Amino acid sequence: METLLLLRMDGVAESVLRADDLSFSPAGELNLKASVGSCNVEIQFSPRQRTPPFTAELQAEFAGLLHPLLTIQGCCQGVEVQLDQDHLAFGAVVQRCQARKRIVMMNTGGIDARFQWKTENFPPELSITPAKGCICPGMEVPFEVTFAPVELINDKIYENLSCCVEGSPSPVTLTVTGSCIVASTSKEVVNFVCPVRGSHSQTLPVFNPTNQHCSIRPVVEGEQWSAASSVILEPHQNKTYKITYRPLSVTADGKKHLGSVFFSFPDGTGMLYSLQGTAEPPKAEDNIVHELPAKTHHTEMLPVHNWLSQQQRFRVLMEILKPDKPDATVSLKGLEYIEVPALARQDYKMSFFTYREGHYNTKVTFRNEGSGDYLYYLVTFKATSPGVLSTIELVTPVRQTASATVQVENPLTTVTCLTTECKCPEISAPPLQTVPGQSKGSLSFEFQPLCAGESTALLTLHSHDLGFFHYDLLLTALPPPPEKTVHFNTCLGSSHSVLVKFTNHAHFKTEYSGKTDCPEFTVDKALPQAGSEVSMEVSFEPHQLGKVRGQLSVSSAIGGDYIFPLHGISLPPKAQGPFSIRTGHRVAIPFKNIFLKTTTFSFQVDNNCFTVKEADPILSKKTHNILISFEAPPEGFPGPWFGKLTVSSQCSEGHSRPCSWVYYLKGLPL
Repeated sequence: METLLLLRMDGVAESVLRADDLSFSPAGELNLKASVGSCNVEIQFSPRQRTPPFTAELQAEFAGLLHPLLTIQGCCQGVEVQLDQDHLAFGAVVQRCQARKRIVMMNTGGIDARFQWKTENFPPELSITPAKGCICPGMEVPFEVTFAPVELINDKIYENLSCCVEGSPSPVTLTVTGSCIVASTSKEVVNFVCPVRGSHSQTLPVFNPTNQHCSIRPVVEGEQWSAASSVILEPHQNKTYKITYRPLSVTADGKKHLGSVFFSFPDGTGMLYSLQGTAEPPKAEDNIVHELPAKTHHTEMLPVHNWLSQQQRFRVLMEILKPDKPDATVSLKGLEYIEVPALARQDYKMSFFTYREGHYNTKVTFRNEGSGDYLYYLVTFKATSPGVLSTIELVTPVRQTASATVQVENPLTTVTCLTTECKCPEISAPPLQTVPGQSKGSLSFEFQPLCAGESTALLTLHSHDLGFFHYDLLLTALPPPPEKTVHFNTCLGSSHSVLVKFTNHAHFKTEYSGKTDCPEFTVDKALPQAGSEVSMEVSFEPHQLGKVRGQLSVSSAIGGDYIFPLHGISLPPKAQGPFSIRTGHRVAIPFKNIFLKTTTFSFQVDNNCFTVKEADPILSKKTHNILISFEAPPEGFPGPWFGKLTVSSQCSEGHSRPCSWVYYLKGLPL
């Protein structure tokens, strides 16, 4: 006997499973034998989309009754990603502004999924961030869509902006609409004026029309203008924006530099300012004033700036603006060209020299011959009275001559005449010196000192054309060498005088004083002298026998010092007389004590007809008259009668034997 069965699935909602997602076979009616009948049933789950967990029951129907066979449970994990909105409308956005809107991607699936927007298919004015990433189940990812139109457009629809999702059979799509309109422009043009390579700054008013905090990036057109790259604004805040005009080239007549600055706000609105700039010729880089003595070489360092990002080569032009007439006594020198690396600075060395005092206004211009751009300096030199050009040292013994020479260059084309001045009387120089044009002249001068010592003097040359030339003189007069030796020869008790002569180099009447270092030599203390030749009497009066050496020093505050070596020879005394005496009379014989101390002398006669009076000790260098009397003898001899007077000292200085002087006597009758 057979039983008829019908299999059926129950308990699955159509909202969860589609009809073909879960199936079984065999389907339809089945005939099974009684008691031992059986069959195999195959259940197949083949979902085509994510399926949440479900429960189903397989039932058998026979004889009008449902008999549950088994329970089926299952689910299908898959990717299910969608946007919170698939259409964005930006509306009207100002040209070169941008507007942003936000969309959200949601993962309602059961597994992680990677996503990537096909930005290569986006138009240039549309962008989205982030462009790629990963989204987890139950997660939301926000996106910022930016619409930044550059060209004016009416309502524009951007369709099928797609995002590929890993594991999803179809991409997520987005549609965007928007338009681009002209920005509102400030009614006033902002004008800038400054010298080329200078700067002029102004401030522009900026207002945030939105109710949100924003950081905007102004767009500055025109390479001559610069400003901050961003501005931070609070909601509905007014602020000023500083912009600076720095022109690198001069604007031609009637022409201006043109530029603009554009502010765009998050709501798509914007503000445009028009800019105009006038670059005037450059001002002087610096106005330099330098004071220096005339006839002094001066070097001025001028910094040359290269404002370009490439090397520049400048030609240098040096001009003397004042005095405006050509002057060969003034020179400006320097290299003709200078090269300066890009955006760097190079120092230019300029040399200045002038012969005369005065103010000299100069201009130094550095010009790029290719572009015509230039920069310049105004340099004023105040030449004061010249200082000392050099120091000349002269050394010579007194009354001898040392000479020196100075050279003076005449840069003029005509002859110039130099006058000479030196207040030192010991310097002799020609009063006038001529120097031919464009040549060098030599002036020789002499130093003939009269007094030993060191001194200084100033030698000045002056020319109406070339000004003053000052030279410092360091003068050293050495002590004079000794003059010729003066010789003396006399007997002890006598003296020998010599007239010492020398040349007076002073130019007017001068008083000389003389002194000796030896008592045997004497000289007048002072002697006024006029003229070129001086005479001075020196006496030699020895007080001992032998050779005597001494030194005569003749000095004058003006004429200087003279040193004479003295050499004397003292001989034994010579006999003197005869001294004639008539009977009954007497004579006085002068006798001088030539010794240096008071001395007692003895007087002796060898003839009794003559008598001598003994004397007291004689003071040094004093003369005593020895009185000799004569009485003729009574024998009647007619005469004459002779005798000898001997004057003796106890001991003469320097000798062990007594020293004596002999005087011969002659007696005569009445």
